[in-house]
Amino acid sequence: MLASDFESILPLLHVMVFCFGCVVGSFLNVVVWRLPRGESLLHPPSHCPLCGHGIRAWENIPIVSWLCLGGRCSACKAGISIRYPLGEAASGLLFWLIWFCALKRHLPLAVLPAYFYLTGALLAAAQIDRTHKIIPDAITLPGLLLAFCWSLALPTSRLALVAPDDPHSGAMLYNGLVDAMGEVGIALGQVPIAAAAVDCLLGAAVGFVLLAALGYAGKRLLPERLGREVMGFGDVKLLAMIGAFLGADACIYVLLAAAVAGFLAGACRRLLGQGGLLSAWPFGPFLAMAAYAWMAIGNYFFILMRGLH
Repeated sequence: MLASDFESILPLLHVMVFCFGCVVGSFLNVVVWRLPRGESLLHPPSHCPLCGHGIRAWENIPIVSWLCLGGRCSACKAGISIRYPLGEAASGLLFWLIWFCALKRHLPLAVLPAYFYLTGALLAAAQIDRTHKIIPDAITLPGLLLAFCWSLALPTSRLALVAPDDPHSGAMLYNGLVDAMGEVGIALGQVPIAAAAVDCLLGAAVGFVLLAALGYAGKRLLPERLGREVMGFGDVKLLAMIGAFLGADACIYVLLAAAVAGFLAGACRRLLGQGGLLSAWPFGPFLAMAAYAWMAIGNYFFILMRGLH
């Protein structure tokens, strides 16, 4: 496709990406409601929880149907929570933001399917963690597998491979491993599929070890009452999934940013008299926000340091 042709359909693509994100958000509403309760995501079909009225196709259009129905069930007139259209809109905006930033940063389009999946998975995990203080394995474990399979199917989706010298690709740890393997005669960079698989596995391993070590240290150093709440194992698997998609370096920066955001949120809560700095807050939403920032702008610590100088 010529550049001029792409530019001509770009406004339509923006709308399509937003609408696609809203559709995904509609499904995520089902995930967020049913998954913590151990219910099937497919059966029964969407229905009113009060009267059992089956949601018809025209009643299931993201955002639009809620507005047309006045936020009420068409059968029993019970109120439908505004969290449903808000969740759909949030998903649509996040998908559009990731798409828009990828275009502005001239990232390979191969990264978008993985970024879109991670965006939806993080949104669902953050909402479930915020409400139920759990992060289901049904989100993180398939995400780990999909990240690995996607790296094998499309190695060009790994920024560490396509832009190893770009500070925003997060390739420092990967490059160090490649150099170390090269010294023992393993030319990893000459086999793109193998290199992509190693980048994915390294990211998952670093994410897992970082947060698992932090949780263990917290349990050992803090009082027993607080130690059990320092870090849930769901958070460990969530950061491992983030690392599998974004790479090993991203895990470090995402964890640091999430910790800073969590501390600031706790400080604000303390100032408002709603709890202490160590009061139990789910960490998943902070990890999700930090990962979104990494996908949108890249290495934000590099941007910060460059701005300071």
